Amino acid sequence: MALLEVKGVTQVYDGVTIIEDVSFSVEKGETVCLIGASGVGKTTLFQVLSGLIAPASGVVLLNGENVVGKTGKVSYMLQKDLLLPFKTIIDNVSLPYRVGGMRKKKAREKVAPYFEQFGLQGTEKKYPGQLSGGMRQRAAFMRTYFFGHELMLLDEPFSALDEMTREDMYAWYMRIAAELNLSTVFISHNLEEALTLADRILVMAGRPGTIAHELKVERDGAEGDFTTSQSFAEYKKALKEYLK
Repeated sequence: MALLEVKGVTQVYDGVTIIEDVSFSVEKGETVCLIGASGVGKTTLFQVLSGLIAPASGVVLLNGENVVGKTGKVSYMLQKDLLLPFKTIIDNVSLPYRVGGMRKKKAREKVAPYFEQFGLQGTEKKYPGQLSGGMRQRAAFMRTYFFGHELMLLDEPFSALDEMTREDMYAWYMRIAAELNLSTVFISHNLEEALTLADRILVMAGRPGTIAHELKVERDGAEGDFTTSQSFAEYKKALKEYLK
């Protein structure tokens, strides 16, 4: 059984259908990317998956459970890191435990051992304004992870970073996702980012938006750096054609 199953999801606002008959699945440990033109309904779909809104029709199953309209079932990270500027990094990342009623000292003890794994050692007592963009994003990922859900929804998680920082973050995220066996669905407008990180890419298109194409990314046959390989170039060309 897939971790996530989305079946026939349709959403309507003010009489206008935004997304229609969206269906796909995500396996445990898999990274799936959603791409598509602005306004095609990617964020609307994420709102449905996170339980923030209920669809007009369709079903969302998480480990076989119908989670339509139920919040708190997945970990959802928005485009901006949304770290609280008046709290230290350790207090920011331990917020999921504090929201759950845990005392501050215990919450800090729970997250402290993970700082090295997330590349944040030494930042525990610093404030968000004292960190680089990449470090802030790591802290946001870490906080999202501590919500403790099997599925992470990431809405353009690297778009605010400069190119060099993004490339570092790609390598970091692939490592951390493998170590923690994360299951991820993320939105991106960057084809190279999608190809670098995703096991599968779902192309949303149309008005209303739906899943128009699916691309499975195979990296095993590429020699050396996958991003400079012939297969990478061919995948990118195919995605451009799909997006047309």
